[in-house]
Amino acid sequence: MILELAHNRSEIERRVHAVIDKFAERGLRSLAVAYQEVPEGRKESSGGPWNFLGLMQLFDPPRHDSAETIRRALNLGVNVKTVTGDQLAIGKETGGR
Repeated sequence: MILELAHNRSEIERRVHAVIDKFAERGLRSLAVAYQEVPEGRKESSGGPWNFLGLMQLFDPPRHDSAETIRRALNLGVNVKTVTGDQLAIGKETGGR
């Protein structure tokens, strides 16, 4: 995670995770944004500290036909389960749609 590279990680980590959790409760993913100063004329990073700018929220809605597909499977007696790589809160919120 980009937060691990931030020079002020210890100062902001708790707040960043709180915001990520709030986004997740609303079914939103988080994308951290940071930058690193690279000396002029160089193409590669100097390995200096990263400056954390903030978080962007991303919405990845379920497919338009998901509810109908699940409904049809249930009507056929299929025991439907959801597997996701997202946070539990995102999975719950998305599943409720």
